[in-house]
Amino acid sequence: MNRERRRLLVVEDDALTASLLAETLVSQGFEVVTAHDVVEALRAVDIFDPDAALIDIALGEGPNGIDLAHVLHRKHPWIALLLLTKHPDLRTAGINEADLPPGCGFLRKDRVRDAKHLFDGIEAVLGDRPSSVRDDQDPAKPLAALNSRQLEILRLVAQGYTNDYIARNKATSRSTVERWLTEIFRLLEIDTHGDVNPRVEATRKFIYVASLPERRTE
Repeated sequence: MNRERRRLLVVEDDALTASLLAETLVSQGFEVVTAHDVVEALRAVDIFDPDAALIDIALGEGPNGIDLAHVLHRKHPWIALLLLTKHPDLRTAGINEADLPPGCGFLRKDRVRDAKHLFDGIEAVLGDRPSSVRDDQDPAKPLAALNSRQLEILRLVAQGYTNDYIARNKATSRSTVERWLTEIFRLLEIDTHGDVNPRVEATRKFIYVASLPERRTE
């Protein structure tokens, strides 16, 4: 397929990753501009007028990639949007489908090493087929057994919060939180009567999948 006239904006705060992505895409005929944060990205859009934007969700301090995607969808709806994430399940990042602008595709960062997967994803969103590029919805993904509420509770546990704090945060009782955790341990097949602390084991499983979550400031 002729990609000669395709212009792609790469928004990635890690300079090395941005450079590698750009080099790979240029080698396939794309015209590429990189930006490292939302401000740079919006400036680049005005100058470069991209056909598509490949956006990392996590962009360090300040607005994130989802914020940028909303702005682009609202102001430049013709730009195809493809989000990059390290999370195999966006819920582990505290993100729900309702938080996203419509028409976004998703690629996992650990899969873009496969150049074909990357190019196929870009062509899909350019072809108005974003629903075919949803690495975050793989039914075999880790922690798939947990629903959104259970994942949020596990995320709070991984952030180091106590049951009492979680109960206050969720406007419920400590005993309810304990019941939720018991069900989470069961779904994750964690032995609650063995030699391993089930809370620590659940935290370990979450961090293995999603990395250590930042603790939110009140």
